[in-house]
Amino acid sequence: MPELPEVQTIVAQLSPSLAGRTIAAVDLARTDIAHGIPQPWSPLLLGRTVSAVTRRGKRIILELDQGLRLVVHLGMSGRLTLTPRVAAIEPHTHMTIDWGGLDKQLRFRDPRRFGGVWLLDGRHEDGDRPLAPLGPEPLTLEPSDFIELLSRRRQIKALLMDQRIIAGLGNIYCDESLHAAGIHPLTTSDRFDEAAARHLLRTIKSVLRSAIRSKGSTLSDYRTADGSRGAFQRRLRVYGREGLACKTCETPIVRIIAAGRSTHYCPTCQTA
Repeated sequence: MPELPEVQTIVAQLSPSLAGRTIAAVDLARTDIAHGIPQPWSPLLLGRTVSAVTRRGKRIILELDQGLRLVVHLGMSGRLTLTPRVAAIEPHTHMTIDWGGLDKQLRFRDPRRFGGVWLLDGRHEDGDRPLAPLGPEPLTLEPSDFIELLSRRRQIKALLMDQRIIAGLGNIYCDESLHAAGIHPLTTSDRFDEAAARHLLRTIKSVLRSAIRSKGSTLSDYRTADGSRGAFQRRLRVYGREGLACKTCETPIVRIIAAGRSTHYCPTCQTA
């Protein structure tokens, strides 16, 4: 599933092209991926102008005039790309948007349909498939607030994965951050003293910023907004490397289940 670095990459690529643009046409090939304001959407969206393209957690948000927001969640296999209008439309493309003065379409493709698109206006925030509340953003999280979050007695991997507590982290960057910080994924969060908590937060921010610079990790479905692949997968130190040598100490990487997910760690580097 695309996480914060992948979503931030898409937002950064879409913003220069779409900010200030007006929606010229909308086509929903599958209405079951559309949530929020009851359909039809076209009369509401036609002529609307994008004021900003932003991110919240793993969500891409097109801020429109008159208080409308188009929110895209990529789920497991979703892609949001800005594609030449003349290019063939790939299977499982569920929504396309044309723009005034732009010869490209915004296309949402999601073969597994775990993602979706929400049109919100402040009155239909819940709709048929409510968007869950989100915790603070890790890149702007203050150490004092992070220390307070860790005071809950939870497995650290589970806590970091919980979007209601911290928004944007997923399996890849939790594993990578815990390895970089030297923390075992089964450690309970209430065992962190202030120094360890500050160290983990600095490490999380460093890993995320490095992944953003590499335009995220392409392991299977993820593509950037221009259709290219991310590059951070070449720098992964534990995630997906079960049985391979740790790049720090050469101990074989171990895979366990933590927080209901496959979790990769080094038993030598991550002992506490």
